[in-house]
Amino acid sequence: MQVYSLSAMAEPATPTAQPRRTQVQRSATTRAALLDAALECLVEFGYANTTTSRVAERAGLSRGAPLHHFQTRTALVAAAIEHYADRRGEELRGIVERMPEGRDRTGRSLDLLFELFCSPLFQGAVDLWAAARTDPELQASLAPLERRLARDTVVLYRLLFPAQADRQALMDLVLNAIRGVSLLDVVMPGTGATAKQWRTSRALLVGLLDAE
Repeated sequence: MQVYSLSAMAEPATPTAQPRRTQVQRSATTRAALLDAALECLVEFGYANTTTSRVAERAGLSRGAPLHHFQTRTALVAAAIEHYADRRGEELRGIVERMPEGRDRTGRSLDLLFELFCSPLFQGAVDLWAAARTDPELQASLAPLERRLARDTVVLYRLLFPAQADRQALMDLVLNAIRGVSLLDVVMPGTGATAKQWRTSRALLVGLLDAE
């Protein structure tokens, strides 16, 4: 039989102290807050108006925090897009794994790709590429990022359409068509042109992919 001490029962339990976060943990939290804030500012205000002070304010941090962690505004914005790509890539792979087989799988797969190109990641990147035309520093920062995003998109396409995984010309056609339609959001925002054009293009692409 277990015996309990009355004195022990009378004493309240001492709350367990929460361990203090390390400097590395605090730095990682700050960095993540800056990346999220930078992406929000890029989408909302555009690259030209995404200043380090604005990012710091959005993140609730000191004005010097962005440059302490990233040294330049260009490095901060490029890292923000890569951060979003990492997070979104994991989400999309999970969606692909759960996507049911069936008659409309092709159309749903195309919709997933279209959503990717209409995402804040792509829309923000378009603004960066436009600015990079006359900004050598930005061009240098975006080049490896562009290659990485292109690779990720190809991986996603091949997961969605394994039967056409080796059809390079077909893949290029599908991805370029989707990219082109998504750009209507940039040049004709709020007109409904993107949704209308996507309905037409989607039907054509479904017919093309299902015929292969």
